[in-house]
Amino acid sequence: SWVELARDPQAAARQQSWLAGTAAVTATALRLTVEGDAPQVDRLRLLGPKAVMTPMKRYQIAASGAQRALFPASLHLQQTYWTAVGIHAGRQKSIFDEYGNLEAFKGAPLVQPIWRNADGVAAGAADQPVQHALRDGWKPMPSATWSPQPGLELQSEAFAVELDGQPVTFVRHRLRNTGSAPVDGTLTLAVRPMQMNPPWQNGGLSPIREVAIEGQRVRINGRALLQSLTPVDAAGAAPFGPDGSSEITAAIASGTLPAATQARDTDGLASAALAYRVQLAPGASHSVVVAFPLGTAAAAKDGSLPDAPALGLSGIPRAPDAAYDALAKRASDDWQARLGQVGLRLPDPSLVDMLRAQAAYMLINQTGPAMQPGPRNYNRSFIRDGMATSAVLLRMGESQVARDYLAWYSEHGVHANGLVSPILNDDGSVNTGFGSDIEYDSQGQYISLVADVARLDGGPESVRAYLPKVKAAMRFLQELRERTLVPGYMASQPAPERFAGILAPSISHEGYPSPTHSYWDDYWGLKGWHDGAWLAESLGDHETAAWARDQYTALHDALAASIRATMAWKGIDFIPSSADLGDGDPTGVSIALDPTGAQDVLPAEALRTTFARYLQDVRKRGEPGALYAYTPYEIRNVLSYVHLDQPEAADELLQGLLHDRRPLEWQVLAEVVHSRLRFPRYLGDMPHTWIGAEYGRTLFGMLMREDDDALSLLPGTPPSWLAGDGLAVDRLPTAYGTLALQARQRDGALQVTLGKGLRKDTAVRVWWPSRTRPTSVRVDGRRLTDYDARGVLLTQPFRRLEATW
Repeated sequence: SWVELARDPQAAARQQSWLAGTAAVTATALRLTVEGDAPQVDRLRLLGPKAVMTPMKRYQIAASGAQRALFPASLHLQQTYWTAVGIHAGRQKSIFDEYGNLEAFKGAPLVQPIWRNADGVAAGAADQPVQHALRDGWKPMPSATWSPQPGLELQSEAFAVELDGQPVTFVRHRLRNTGSAPVDGTLTLAVRPMQMNPPWQNGGLSPIREVAIEGQRVRINGRALLQSLTPVDAAGAAPFGPDGSSEITAAIASGTLPAATQARDTDGLASAALAYRVQLAPGASHSVVVAFPLGTAAAAKDGSLPDAPALGLSGIPRAPDAAYDALAKRASDDWQARLGQVGLRLPDPSLVDMLRAQAAYMLINQTGPAMQPGPRNYNRSFIRDGMATSAVLLRMGESQVARDYLAWYSEHGVHANGLVSPILNDDGSVNTGFGSDIEYDSQGQYISLVADVARLDGGPESVRAYLPKVKAAMRFLQELRERTLVPGYMASQPAPERFAGILAPSISHEGYPSPTHSYWDDYWGLKGWHDGAWLAESLGDHETAAWARDQYTALHDALAASIRATMAWKGIDFIPSSADLGDGDPTGVSIALDPTGAQDVLPAEALRTTFARYLQDVRKRGEPGALYAYTPYEIRNVLSYVHLDQPEAADELLQGLLHDRRPLEWQVLAEVVHSRLRFPRYLGDMPHTWIGAEYGRTLFGMLMREDDDALSLLPGTPPSWLAGDGLAVDRLPTAYGTLALQARQRDGALQVTLGKGLRKDTAVRVWWPSRTRPTSVRVDGRRLTDYDARGVLLTQPFRRLEATW
């Protein structure tokens, strides 16, 4: 007998039907019946056994119907971009997308604005031109503005603030009549059973099994989702129904919401809508303000979030617009106080805005003391991300944040045997997912974190309590190296000498799915020995310092020999990334130059070849029709060109990578960039603040560099940064003291002024941005002759340097 697997009663309203059962079946025959006014079948495609019907697929099918334009773009397999909205270190963060949609907390239903005019025409922002902005160019208070119809502007904006001990996200949808005729219509907020992260981003469905509208509030699965500060004119809730016929979008488009204010759906596809009547005279505006209480509780094991405390709105204006403005000013002032005073000025202020925005996103992504690189997919703490993030925040006046992270990670992540767990959950437990405790870059990164806190805030004595853990991490580093020194190690492999004396294999370098002898680990190992020796020496432990220096030399020499042996075995002329594969990855090689300071282990000619070819590949991305994908971790390569004495290439690469912020005005970098803007592929997380930290490190590194023998000034500064009024750096912590610097170049004359703050015994190296020898150099009025085309080395800080060409 025949068994019905699926039917599509709305086939006439769609270009295609997707028919499948909820589980794979074994069949000997298939019968397809077309009934009534359904269209003829032009093409029939049979899918495999994995293509079963799921609730998410049912929702995507519903979105392909007559109201297609009113559904979020990701349901049509279009990539969408977003940013984070939150308070510093809040457990829950919201994400706000480029179309003005909001996901209040991880896994929450998406809330979408839809406009319907008096003529019955409804519009959503997807596929419309949208303008984006951050408040003051950098504060994490994003807005998205578009035109639902001629003469009407809709601006959606969001921020978060702490109220009565819990973070609350506020969203305002402001409609403004920009035309000469009255505007009449309805703004509806649709609460949809979907996450902002689509299935290809490990997201998909946000099940709504129960929804209840209680006056101005909406509850989802028993938890309060939102409260409307603006009076609601109409509201309705609906299940999806067995075939999607009761899905709420059609009701929104028709202007008649369901009468029910509660709905249940066993598949989790219920939805709700709040409607607001809008009548605007020319020049008038009307706002809809909604609050999302986030609470302070952690999610349960099933991902559900306990109910948030009741929203406390006492002490703020009763009028929704006034309340929004008052609280937004509070949030804006808080961010200004934290990051607005960063002492950096460049002719292109967007570069400084980008820096401040990355620091704000770092603080939002943080949960308690745990540094995290993202608000959704990467909401756990990696020591390499946290170390890099801390290094930037230390330079931006957030030293206590870095110290709290160091204390937290030291307590939970550094074990008695010296193993530093590479990943911790926000409760301090060791993350047991992919990479758990087999990423051997973590020892060097932990030691580097301790050293950075000492160098940039408080001195070595302020981190003395961490010296035992630093010594333990160094002992583990020694053990990792000794594993590759046992007789017969890797003897079955050709050229086994390439494995001798380097660190044991791990998966730190994320390009390797199985443990590999990645040179990435060795560079970080050298950094750990270098910084560990400095810490021990500074704290009077001369025996440990001598041991660390000896171990540095042993690893250094073994690594140099290994790289050359791998090149010979593989027959390559570039720097390999691993001894196992002899493969190329310039972005992995770049850390040898900065920040680990291990450039001298690399064959110089092969190093130049590596980055010359990389730049050629980058330039190919600009060719018409080029298809590519890359990760903006590549931003760290900018400093490689600085170290290679190619500042023009450094600036070219930086500008090209910054072009791929999406949206540009939100200063957001994802972990993966695809050449096709809407291509539906994994992009990691947004904003990704390890990449943001690499940007901060790059910007500071182009302005100054802390070499072991001197403080380098302007090592990668392009001439454009010296134009006009030039650049200014103020109150910047460095390993040599606090830097205050002004520099500008006019009519062939470079002027560099230093303020107080550097230690008196600091040697200073000034680099010429043009890399050409000046005809004259004066320092504090005294003429110098000992300089070259690269720069000049001075034995102590100066007040004023003048160079002319």
